[in-house]
Amino acid sequence: MLVPCSYQGGKQRVAAQIVDHLLAAANPSSHFYDLCCGSGAVSIELVNRGVDPSRITMLDISSWGVFWSAIGSNTFKMNVFDHFLSKLPSDKRDLKSYMNSLSALPVVDYEAELYPVLQACSFGGKQIWRKGQTWVNACFRDYWEPTETSIRRSPANPMQPSANELLRRVDALVNGMKGVTCVNIDIMTIVSEPLPNNAIVYVDPPYKSTTGYAFDFDLSSFINRFRQINQTPLFISEGIGLNDEAIMLTFGGAKGGISGSKKGKHQEWLSRF
Repeated sequence: MLVPCSYQGGKQRVAAQIVDHLLAAANPSSHFYDLCCGSGAVSIELVNRGVDPSRITMLDISSWGVFWSAIGSNTFKMNVFDHFLSKLPSDKRDLKSYMNSLSALPVVDYEAELYPVLQACSFGGKQIWRKGQTWVNACFRDYWEPTETSIRRSPANPMQPSANELLRRVDALVNGMKGVTCVNIDIMTIVSEPLPNNAIVYVDPPYKSTTGYAFDFDLSSFINRFRQINQTPLFISEGIGLNDEAIMLTFGGAKGGISGSKKGKHQEWLSRF
């Protein structure tokens, strides 16, 4: 199983390393909490490693939470999802205008089924989110083909992955991730009472000093409150190490970011509390 689509800040390229540390801290009865789960890279990796979905609780306040809740509860409507994909224009040059029109419609029904289609077409994988009955930050990419003088020699597709691949991935998740619990709530709700003693908790918050995410929270306040009421292992991803036990992960892929202006790759750190 793979994540449904590209998502800025997603952990698919370092999920295996993160899960190595989660499993090392676990025992056969451990229950895993994947907070601010986004596109679900860590939970997917856990299941790919053999962890039963019933031993995983995911949390996300965005439309990802709606998506994963439907997947886990077996209420995701594949026929509706397939219908959305079937309506995409066959000519990739028309996709941007079509998605602009689709994202301008009021959000009424089928948020779980429509969201991954919108997100797969998002420029640079930037987060699209729901605000009331409106989709916000919906920015889509043109189809681009190289010219004789272009350095890049392959086309830039406006949808990542393709509609057929997105259908394949989501179909695999519907079957493979059924049984996970996902709550579509604010992360601070988690620290209102202690978690079970067998909990292993992973948090992937919006990184400090980054922009383009709909939801944020005070990470320091969360850590302090969590440690006051829990003795269970807490792992947090950030762009910097948060304590002396932080481990820098090996982050693969090209450098440069969406704009191509970065001088090097950003860093990924995993801190244990």
